[in-house]
Amino acid sequence: MKPRERFHKTVSHEEPDRVPLDLWITPQAYESLRDYLGIDAPETQEWGIMSVWQISEEMLQRLNIDFRRVYMKPAADFKAKEYPDGSVETEFGCRGKWIGKYWEIVHFPWADFTEVEEVEEYEWLDPEDPSRLDGVVEWARHLHEEAHYAVVGMVGGPWGVFEVCAHYMRGFDKFLMDLIARPKLAEAMMNKSMELALDMNAVFLDAVGDYLDIVQVGDDLGHQNGLIMSPKMYRDMVKPKHKKIYSDIHRRAPHVKILYHTCGAIEPMVEDLIDVEVDILNPVQPLAKGMDSNKLKQKYGDRLTFHGGIDLQQAMSSAGTITDLRDEIDTRLQAFAPGGGYILAPAHNIQPDSTPEKILEMYDYAAKKGRYPIR
Repeated sequence: MKPRERFHKTVSHEEPDRVPLDLWITPQAYESLRDYLGIDAPETQEWGIMSVWQISEEMLQRLNIDFRRVYMKPAADFKAKEYPDGSVETEFGCRGKWIGKYWEIVHFPWADFTEVEEVEEYEWLDPEDPSRLDGVVEWARHLHEEAHYAVVGMVGGPWGVFEVCAHYMRGFDKFLMDLIARPKLAEAMMNKSMELALDMNAVFLDAVGDYLDIVQVGDDLGHQNGLIMSPKMYRDMVKPKHKKIYSDIHRRAPHVKILYHTCGAIEPMVEDLIDVEVDILNPVQPLAKGMDSNKLKQKYGDRLTFHGGIDLQQAMSSAGTITDLRDEIDTRLQAFAPGGGYILAPAHNIQPDSTPEKILEMYDYAAKKGRYPIR
């Protein structure tokens, strides 16, 4: 069965030949795996989630990955400025730098804003710069017409309406306080982000929407033990913006599925995410509070496809054994896979402490044990 056919049967809640596999991995873990396998093939495909880097087709085939990715590009004339503290400016105006193994935002351009007018007058990047699509349409068409993989599309830059404000533009602590103490300012920031998302999606989907199977979006709503905001606050302030963005995606590309990323213990909001037209939920963090795989499948499995689920905190970490990993994969397959509706992947980016042997075992064992019928 071709990967795209496998994907579409899965999201239609039918059982394909096997559970589809996807790869989320840090550059460091990928490089360790590449060197372990001795793969020296050209790294020509853009990959990555939190940052975009390149991977080889040989590696994707070795791991039986059913998905390929298409990214909207930064504007060709944007020149990133480096600052004395080592941080680098992005097109959005925020600045980040590598701290250990993670690229962290260290400068927030909206940090000192106090008035709605300051937000409204802030000069965003130009979504319609034609260089953002240089080579993108051709690559998407190739993947769709010749490669037969399920094609995932992503616009550039930070995602969503909450996360772009909290993590990139305002600062997490300030924006959480804004939601309560300065709600008009918070609304202005999220509206500004929403309008940019609508504009970027329009440019991207009008060009490559016919060649995509998935559009990837997200807004982190949870942490390990609960929600970042109350369900009421989400429903009053964030949900209408999600609804507008995702409805517009489905209007422009009715055949695509929306993959929504949120970490953490977000079970109380799953029904809301279904309501805003999310089709696929990622990463289904299994050790977070209330994220029991069997209960999620029983409650939402006829309306939602689950993507991820393989624990990184214990089973895939340095503390876990190969036996732990196999048990983990068996547990997620038995919970999520029956009747379709499950794409097996790690519950976020595979971290550098996951050994190459363990990463290989994850994908080889999943490809073997994920064949239907699941027993």
